[in-house]
Amino acid sequence: MARLLLGMILLLGIQPVFASEFDDFEPTYNSNKEQPSGWFLSSQSRHQQAFDVWQIDSGYAYTITKNTQLYLSTQLTSGTATLRGSRGIASGVKYNFTPKVSLQSEINTATTKENTKLGIEVSSQYDLSDQLNLRATVDYEELEQVIEFGLGFSF
Repeated sequence: MARLLLGMILLLGIQPVFASEFDDFEPTYNSNKEQPSGWFLSSQSRHQQAFDVWQIDSGYAYTITKNTQLYLSTQLTSGTATLRGSRGIASGVKYNFTPKVSLQSEINTATTKENTKLGIEVSSQYDLSDQLNLRATVDYEELEQVIEFGLGFSF
């Protein structure tokens, strides 16, 4: 746990230094356009918990540089007959190295009727096309650790 936290802090602290070191190399997202600040809504299936569990995130993302966004969101996770649904809050940073490669880190909480769990997630994404991407995620919660690889589709 301590190594994961230290690695995240170092990674997030070094990112602005990398960008300032290369004056002629200016990675930007979306063809030299800043990502807009604004409201967002997303959903994803959480297969490691159960087959039919979905998580819905809604929140606000604020652009601080062409490549970096801070966000705050609320999360709702559906439940099953054996697994309770949860609600929570998340805060994180998304950094775009190139128009196709991004890194995201997040701290989140999930509250069920019984307790509240704290979690940390680091994920990277490679966009194969405008609608297809590869994603890798490392997720650490108080009760479990998850490494997940996936294929995403946007429509």
